[in-house]
Amino acid sequence: MRSIKLLGLLLGFLLALVLGFIFFNKSYNERSIKVGISAGSSVQVLNVAKKLAKEKYDLDIKVITFADYQIPNEALNSGDIDANIFQTRSFLKQAVLKKNYKIVEIGQTFIYPMGIYSRKINNISEIGENASIVIPNDSSNQGRALILLQNAKLITLKADVGETPTPRDIIENPKKLNIQTVDAAQVARSVQDVTAVVLNNDFVLNAKFKPSDALFKENPDSAEPYVNIIVVKESEKGKKEFKELTAVMNSAEVLKETEKLFPGAVKAWK
Repeated sequence: MRSIKLLGLLLGFLLALVLGFIFFNKSYNERSIKVGISAGSSVQVLNVAKKLAKEKYDLDIKVITFADYQIPNEALNSGDIDANIFQTRSFLKQAVLKKNYKIVEIGQTFIYPMGIYSRKINNISEIGENASIVIPNDSSNQGRALILLQNAKLITLKADVGETPTPRDIIENPKKLNIQTVDAAQVARSVQDVTAVVLNNDFVLNAKFKPSDALFKENPDSAEPYVNIIVVKESEKGKKEFKELTAVMNSAEVLKETEKLFPGAVKAWK
């Protein structure tokens, strides 16, 4: 009887050991990363990359969405997410200067041309005197929008203002335009109340526009500072998972989905 009990205990111990090993091995082999992205149609693009990463690398991508442009970098820097794919090179540069984040670019995705959109007029020449135009208020996108307005011959900026001019750098405004700056997420919501707004990327689709509806848009060949990028913590930039993330974001499948959702988007990788 005692031998049977000892045998039972031994078998139970061995079973627990085997199950524990299986659980540990499964947990150890499961690889996942949290990737932050702006809420909107870009999520569909990342979902294509997510599927491909699982199939090709057995890598799980957990998609974390943000409505506020300022939060994804804070979340990355603090370790709440592992990577983000929402910002331009210029935006990252300004964020690092302002907040001293320890985060870096590891790859490129697309250039999404910024454009001037309206529900009230059909041609850029119809923008009249004292018209109101709403642009984003963060330094990167505000500067980009003002340069776009200058290229549309609506204003003139001081020479050598770089990538981040402000309304104070306007030296000529012949139509006395009322240029208003608001949070990037709020620009699209202003479209019914003003003559025109300056939008790009998801905000174009959120406002129920198509990129082809733009009255005027930037030339992607001159938009290098505004290439969208993949960003991770500086201390983790060499991780295998991020090389795999970059590979799937630069895949033919992701390119196809992006061109479908954002006609006019230009791939930024070689």
